[in-house]
Amino acid sequence: MRRHASSVIDGLKTDRRSGVSILDLMQKYSLSKTTVWHHVRNIKLSQIQKDTLRSRMGAGAKRSQVQWDLARLKARDVLSDFDENKTWPVLLAALYWSEGTKKGGFVFTNTDELMIRVFLKILRERLNIKDSDLDILVRTSTPMNPLDCRRYWSKATGVPLRLVRVNHDDKQNKSKTKYGMCRITLRKGGATLKIMHCLIQEITGKMLA
Repeated sequence: MRRHASSVIDGLKTDRRSGVSILDLMQKYSLSKTTVWHHVRNIKLSQIQKDTLRSRMGAGAKRSQVQWDLARLKARDVLSDFDENKTWPVLLAALYWSEGTKKGGFVFTNTDELMIRVFLKILRERLNIKDSDLDILVRTSTPMNPLDCRRYWSKATGVPLRLVRVNHDDKQNKSKTKYGMCRITLRKGGATLKIMHCLIQEITGKMLA
């Protein structure tokens, strides 16, 4: 049985022969890139059609750049009165609310270096957490190089390489990331975990009152 109606497949091929781009075909027929490409990959476009698509791609890239520039200006305007001294509790609560464990211990896990760095900055500077209280574990899988991953997260966290542990497991840690997942556990973090819960409760209470 065909996965897609023959009329859809015929339409894909007809449109492709007329020079319609892969992206436009995906949008028109609500199909994935892989599916579209599977059915039209053998259709050869003329040089004029290729040049037309290439010029459209260039125009699209320029439009995208303009949108990025406008977005940066908007972001800077929104953050013009940003004050870290006032916003750090909200940021800490939001980070932990989304990426931290809610019970059983204070554990924060993520693959984004910047998120990890911001989180640790707040812990160190605002809650006076010492590096000796942190347990850094990097979860990796094939084809990641465990030592390279340890070095990467050692630099990102500012924790000496010898103190960065690694857990290499192709079943439990399977991921497409380059350097694996960094897990930060706060030793004897029960009191700090309670602070996280209270921050979240207070913030949501004020916003939803």
